[in-house]
Amino acid sequence: MTTCSQDNSAGSVREVLALLREEAALYERLQVCADRQRSLVARDDLSPLLALLADRQALSVELTRIGECLAPVRRNWREYRKNLTEPEREEADELVACIEKRLRRAIESDEEDVRLLQARKQSVSQALQAAHSTGQALRAYRVPSPAPRRIDHVNEGT
Repeated sequence: MTTCSQDNSAGSVREVLALLREEAALYERLQVCADRQRSLVARDDLSPLLALLADRQALSVELTRIGECLAPVRRNWREYRKNLTEPEREEADELVACIEKRLRRAIESDEEDVRLLQARKQSVSQALQAAHSTGQALRAYRVPSPAPRRIDHVNEGT
């Protein structure tokens, strides 16, 4: 894990590139989690899904930390980039493109999972509504069984 300078910002080129590499690796792990999440959501497998969401939360904490470290550099990226050597600029550009691509894929995957979960929720809601309506209809049409009639036989001939 790469650390920030004391002022919580990346400074040296070496440090910035290390943070970008770490960020790219974390987004790769996030994408793996997103793929696994899709499978768990599709199978409605809640217990492993909750554990996976906890892992994703830990990744998010690390990504936030790195984002805070890189924020000053990103705010002035064009100026910062001008001071890099050609090989450093190429690596930085590749890392930034990779990060953006992985982030976009993770967001798209999460949005698809949300749509799937919303559709499932709607389906369950409709099924519950139909069951409730059916129950009401059955109760409305149910004919109460007649009360048992008591017949007294009087023995009149004795």
